[in-house]
Amino acid sequence: MRKKVLILGRGYVGDYVLANMAKNPVIDIDVYSKAEYDYTDEYYLRDLIQEHRYDYLINAQGFTGRPNVDQAEAMKEDCWKYNVQVPLMFSRVCKDLNVQPIHITSGCIFTGYDKAWSEADEPNFGVFNSDASFYSTCKHAFESVNDFGITIRIRMPFCNILHDRSYLTKIHKYDNLIQAVNSKTYIPELVDFIETLVEDGCTGTDTIHFCNPEPLSTSDVVDIMRGFELENLNWSWVDIEDLNLAAGRSNCTLDTTKVKEEYGYTLSTEREALQKSLAAITAA
Repeated sequence: MRKKVLILGRGYVGDYVLANMAKNPVIDIDVYSKAEYDYTDEYYLRDLIQEHRYDYLINAQGFTGRPNVDQAEAMKEDCWKYNVQVPLMFSRVCKDLNVQPIHITSGCIFTGYDKAWSEADEPNFGVFNSDASFYSTCKHAFESVNDFGITIRIRMPFCNILHDRSYLTKIHKYDNLIQAVNSKTYIPELVDFIETLVEDGCTGTDTIHFCNPEPLSTSDVVDIMRGFELENLNWSWVDIEDLNLAAGRSNCTLDTTKVKEEYGYTLSTEREALQKSLAAITAA
């Protein structure tokens, strides 16, 4: 049976989901950007869903900030609106109209290397942490209240092109690098996983960490990039305190056992995913 999917969000991740899921012969997709439809208009969303009878709503919108989350500190109203109020409204409408929401959100609600944080762990970089960025606070606030839909947490996404929002693009263009180990998400595999959820008719409420296992340090990533002759000759290593950032940063690794054991999806290791991505980028 064909599935009808509504994608809300035309940013980095949303566009990648659209471009690849549109090739799926059993999925029909409609997509709307903020410019095409005011995401705060609940009545419009209800009419849209009732008219087209969607099976899934993929929430790929949100406020991250440009060039990074520091902007959210100066634009808190927008950050709260699109990361808390709007997705909560999406969930409410979907619940009322029997549509399954899939929220693509952030794992930047944890920090520290005490453990690889699992879905069962209470976030420690959000509402109750004064050092957390306002962006992380909003992401945590949404999850603490939301009671419907599949929430997929990703971190530091990268793909097969040098998109300006890709982790690899940022590493390539930044002169000053910080040494840290962080989980990351290979977007082509994320899209494949979401397609699988839709094709299988997955419903309900759950939280899933979707990051490639065996996370690497920044220096490991730099070494792999150099192996593909993708290098910034101005790279230098600095301490995070030297950067005078407006917002705190999350550095952590996420446990990805659940996606394999409960959903049967095997991800590439982070090294394998980076090599796939860089091979595609350098071949283009």
